Amino acid sequence: MPELETRLAHEREDLLDAIEQPPLERIGARAAGIRHRRRARRAGVALAVVAAAGFVAVRPWSTDPEPPPVAVASPSPGVVYTDAGITINGLTGDGYIDPRGWITDVEFTDPDNGYALVQCRAGEDPCPASLARSTDGGITWRLATMPPSAGAPLDITAFPDGRLVVAGYVSTDSGQTWQATTRPNGPTTVIGKGQVPRLGDGGVEVWSSMYGNRGELVRQPPGMTVSWVAGAPTATGGWWVGGTGDSGPAVAVTRDGGASWEVHALGAPGQTAQVSVLGDHVYATVLGPDRQITAIYMSTDSGQRFTRTTSGPVTTPGGLAGEAVPLLDGRLLITGTDQKWYLSEDDGRTFTWADGSLPIVGPIVRTPAGYVAYDLFGSDWAAFSADGSTWRKLQVN
Repeated sequence: MPELETRLAHEREDLLDAIEQPPLERIGARAAGIRHRRRARRAGVALAVVAAAGFVAVRPWSTDPEPPPVAVASPSPGVVYTDAGITINGLTGDGYIDPRGWITDVEFTDPDNGYALVQCRAGEDPCPASLARSTDGGITWRLATMPPSAGAPLDITAFPDGRLVVAGYVSTDSGQTWQATTRPNGPTTVIGKGQVPRLGDGGVEVWSSMYGNRGELVRQPPGMTVSWVAGAPTATGGWWVGGTGDSGPAVAVTRDGGASWEVHALGAPGQTAQVSVLGDHVYATVLGPDRQITAIYMSTDSGQRFTRTTSGPVTTPGGLAGEAVPLLDGRLLITGTDQKWYLSEDDGRTFTWADGSLPIVGPIVRTPAGYVAYDLFGSDWAAFSADGSTWRKLQVN
């Protein structure tokens, strides 16, 4: 049927003419952009691997020694470092800020809201300290305002209500404005609501979100010299401290805001002790010279009774860099003074080096909302984790 075939051919041509053709120039430009980003991603991954291997002594994501403190593009879109169930999520493509100096203190009040203090080291050319704030778990940061006459060194005390204390100043608006405070002449009675204990020159001090340092606590742990104070309370509101007693290393807990203390003398030799808590499990770590782990004790009843888990000094690692981290899977995570990650599956009796692609690291410190790992890559980067297993590299340095 020639006429039917001719009519169908004409209709097919008309239909093709009616279909809008794709914007080939725009598609080509997008394809070129994708290829460019892939090349940048491969370059960023290669640089991250070199840094993790310890061959890069400078900060791996910045070559400018004094860049302006503004958001810039990150060369490493989501590199992941992992081994033995520990994961560190690297920088993303959302950008990071790079004020002059190095991260010296980080506190997270909840998994989203965190603060980072950036300062120049002693002996370097002086520079003003910078305070950065994140509201999305450390992915993006904004610079806040520092107190008007804050010197160095400084640290942060952050409270869940959004108030901050830095160098005798209090901010009620997340670091935008500051008011000077004065420390009272006398001691304070108890650790009240909205207050936290901190280590002072004379023992345990009480800090308030309204007024800053309220002075030393009236009732110090009896028979103890305190050298360590927990960065967060237990789930039931108890506060642990560590140090030495009349018979050697000891730990103590107050469950009533400092009105009374339970002191636990630890029989192992050492210079001090500190505590790590997860639920009802409490680990007491005894430290000797050069922070060698001389013993580890464990309690499964919130610290009522402790049992020693080690038979002698822990030889691997040679020393504990920061604080032990009890993980949800029952393991114990620590970082050594050799800048490596270690895990124990037997309550601290033995530790195994977690190698893989995990970068070198400094101390891990407890904050109200989780843990902060300092000196990642040996370049003063930091990472935050709510549970000790999954970490995010903070996009500020």
